[in-house]
Amino acid sequence: MADSSTQNIKSYFKGQTIYKEGQKGTVAYMIKKGTVNIYRTVDGRKTVIDRLGKGEIFGEMGPLSGQERSSSAEAAEYCDLLLLTEHVIQTMLGRCPKTIQHITQILIKRIRKSANATLKAHKNSFLSICRILEMAYKCHTSMRPAEAKKIPGHNHGLAASEFSKQVKNILLVSQLEIDNALDQLAALKIIEITKHGSGKAFSERYIAIKDMDSFFQVAVNLHKELSKTSALEPELEYIDIHALAEEVEADPTILYKKIGNMEIPETLFFFHRNSVLNWAQGQEENFFKRVKRKKKAIKDLEDVNDIVFVDNGTCKEVFAKLGYYKLGVLLSMADDDARQKILGNLAKKIASIVEGEAEARGPVDPVEAEDVSDELIEMIKAAKGVNA
Repeated sequence: MADSSTQNIKSYFKGQTIYKEGQKGTVAYMIKKGTVNIYRTVDGRKTVIDRLGKGEIFGEMGPLSGQERSSSAEAAEYCDLLLLTEHVIQTMLGRCPKTIQHITQILIKRIRKSANATLKAHKNSFLSICRILEMAYKCHTSMRPAEAKKIPGHNHGLAASEFSKQVKNILLVSQLEIDNALDQLAALKIIEITKHGSGKAFSERYIAIKDMDSFFQVAVNLHKELSKTSALEPELEYIDIHALAEEVEADPTILYKKIGNMEIPETLFFFHRNSVLNWAQGQEENFFKRVKRKKKAIKDLEDVNDIVFVDNGTCKEVFAKLGYYKLGVLLSMADDDARQKILGNLAKKIASIVEGEAEARGPVDPVEAEDVSDELIEMIKAAKGVNA
């Protein structure tokens, strides 16, 4: 390594190591000339995370957090690097919000590429959330007074809703994971969370970090302790519906039906925002307006909503035997398609009477409704010569 004529610029030749993963990070670097490879060693193999060029900063998290290097850097070709000490970086952060934004963008880029390059799913995102919080809060507190006045509630702290948006744009995490991380930090007085605003619908949570100098180190220590007790895992591990079916020894189709019947709490359902929205955009116009039913054989009919698969002649025959009262019960519990099927196979006058009785009756007793639905299905199967 050779010193250039400028004191804070150092030169590296192609292939020369700038720093290694696990080393203590005391300075960051800005590339004045050339390119640099950022890489990690995974299973004994060098995996390049990124290649950086002129004007880009790297190694910034070492001096900012006091932690060991999380990756290695080497010169991809001859390069001149400007050394940025912790004092220089903190001065830049304090004087220029644009510098904060730039470094935050670098952090976003590192986290995304590191996650992809390691080829491993993180068991939890606690430390990543903490690191983003650290940067976001620095940006928040370093904002110029004129700019801060434009942000509602700025003096209360960092708005939790805005912070959550930033995290979800960077990491593959749910709101539940973010809330859990914040709650754990707040419980140990590492951060303070306050609520401001009127009413539940309009209140906002605000985050304040009590000690910026020690925040991340304390968060790391907390993470180590939580990892020992597996306190992080329940909230931060996910399985798909097939894995759940295997765990509970069930058929996945049964779980789908239970979800449709709202037997499984909706708080257990999560979608990756970008993935599901991209998928949704590719669906036909009315895809989310109606449920497409898979055709069922008579022997597979289960409840009143399945009458859409029954021919009209059989429906009329069965409805005539059930009577007005039971038809009203069925109408009260049927979905839109099944309601149309029932009313469409009744004479107009009878349909009007049945519909009126169903509306006047109000909520149907669940046990009675299930009995009537079962009777309907048995009658249909009998009419079609299928054993129940």
